Amino acid sequence: MELFETIRQRKTIKLFNQQVKISREEMAEMLALAQLAPSKANLQPWRFVVVDDTQQKQALSQLVAFNGPPCESAAAAVLILADRQYDQLLENIVQRSVETGCLHENFKARSLNFLRSLHQGLTEQDLRDQVLIDTSLSAMQLMLVAKAKGYDSHAIGVFDRDAVLELLEVDASRYLPVMLLAIGKAAVPALPSARLNLEQTVAWNSGKDLPR
Repeated sequence: MELFETIRQRKTIKLFNQQVKISREEMAEMLALAQLAPSKANLQPWRFVVVDDTQQKQALSQLVAFNGPPCESAAAAVLILADRQYDQLLENIVQRSVETGCLHENFKARSLNFLRSLHQGLTEQDLRDQVLIDTSLSAMQLMLVAKAKGYDSHAIGVFDRDAVLELLEVDASRYLPVMLLAIGKAAVPALPSARLNLEQTVAWNSGKDLPR
């Protein structure tokens, strides 16, 4: 599927075909592609918990307000998390860059020191903003990857965050829940949605023409 058509066809689906499953191999492929999203200094703060167990999906569906049907009927619900302690993996990030030929071994220590100093210079709010922005980019990429593979999705932003973290045994002191993403094959048509005209959302060279 061409990129432009993938973007146009991606819609929020309210109910999925429960007979359609997604293998873990295919889900892993989609997640690997989602991880090609950009992030500040390539720090990759996104983390994913894939829920494909029927009972776990049923339990999740009780914690997502009015989004229970898509959560329970999806082939998988992915809890997308932002890692506030991504610095714990800085050595892994740099070593991976060396192994893949993106960074010469001679620059390994310098790169690691730079990333550590970059992290240490952040305020708590700066850190939060950074990991949420970067993780949101990977979430959007996952939605497009799923659509390109012939699947549909429903981004769930309204859910009991504390309860979901507890259910899935996620460390709430480290990870920020960004969204739950239900993925599967649509069982019903997507509801149509419209977007504002560019005249209402875009200004050129100055923000004075934006809505006031």
